Amino acid sequence: MVGIVASRHPSRPPRRATAPGDVGAVNRAPIIAATALVAVIVGVGVVGATGGEEQSAPATPPSQTVDVSVPASTVTTTSTTPPVTTAPAPAIPPLSQTLSQGMQGAEVQQLQERLTSLGFDPGPADGIFGLMTTQSVWAFEKLVLGTPRAEATGRIDQAAWARLMGDVQIKPRRSTNGQADHTEVYLPEQVLIVFQKDVPVVISHISSGELDEDGNPAEYCETATYDTDAQGRELEEPVTKAVCALAKTPGGVFTYKREVQGKRVSPLGGMWNPVYFNYGIAVHGALEVPLEPASHGCVRLPMHISDYFQDTMSIGDRIYVWNGVDEPENVSERESLPSFDYADPSATTTTTTTIPPTTTVPETSTTVAPATTAPDITTTTTTSGPATTSPTTTSSTTTTTTLVAPFTD
Repeated sequence: MVGIVASRHPSRPPRRATAPGDVGAVNRAPIIAATALVAVIVGVGVVGATGGEEQSAPATPPSQTVDVSVPASTVTTTSTTPPVTTAPAPAIPPLSQTLSQGMQGAEVQQLQERLTSLGFDPGPADGIFGLMTTQSVWAFEKLVLGTPRAEATGRIDQAAWARLMGDVQIKPRRSTNGQADHTEVYLPEQVLIVFQKDVPVVISHISSGELDEDGNPAEYCETATYDTDAQGRELEEPVTKAVCALAKTPGGVFTYKREVQGKRVSPLGGMWNPVYFNYGIAVHGALEVPLEPASHGCVRLPMHISDYFQDTMSIGDRIYVWNGVDEPENVSERESLPSFDYADPSATTTTTTTIPPTTTVPETSTTVAPATTAPDITTTTTTSGPATTSPTTTSSTTTTTTLVAPFTD
């Protein structure tokens, strides 16, 4: 008898065989779905682009995308938009004519205002081109334009005007790194500058010691009355002397030692508000400050600048003097000394003495009374003494005095 073995598993539906082509279709199904999704997204984008004309375009086109890590100046763009340019500074308006002493007007006032802003003091900005403006233009020509002293004109033409109105920076030859005040004197240029912490506050034309034909200190001989001694100290009584010396303004490094307000009379001239820095040599105001060196050794300033000069410096400040040959620090001690006065050999002193005459003996009359027994006779005796008068005597005496005092002015 044949037994029947029952199956342990429930029945399953039969598995259908899969053809090779069907396998590929199955594998492509996800790809097709993804492609369809991309097409939908693109379609929406196209519709939005064509229907949204009021929407703004991206701020930066793809060709101009800038990496934030790259400086903008190094990025090359293909934009056809012209670059933005900065308008140049307006040109300095030309002068209507060359400015010179004796003229007046708005252009002269502009000149004065510009000179004042730079430290050159032309006096009040009143639009009148006078001597003070001329002297300040001299300083500008010699210092900024490099004009030789003897060739300075005191005029401003178009070229000088453009330079004046441009970027002018005046720096000290001896910088203190902004730590101190000092003065610099340039004898070849005949210019003085007071620097306060390296900033120029006074730039002035000057006139220093007179020069001879060879460019050396000129000799002078004069008779003068002065009220100061060798150090610039006031004398009890003024002294009149005939002296000679050399008009020497030495180079070197000095310090301001003493200042006096008001007028002081030097051995050979007057000084206004002097500030002494080398024996009797001082920076001071003077009525005459010509283009050429003309003093006896002092540094002359225009009067309107000397009125406030002492307010711009202090006793103890350094003053550097360039002589055109050596740097101030290299000038020897002997060369830095001023010229000292000596008696004028041609000067004489004449003394006249008048001796008064001797008194003449007057005539004397004597009357003798007669004796009582004598007849009535009157006798008169007259005695006359000779008139003895001494003649007037005049004597002349020549004296020579030796002076040992440094000159000033």
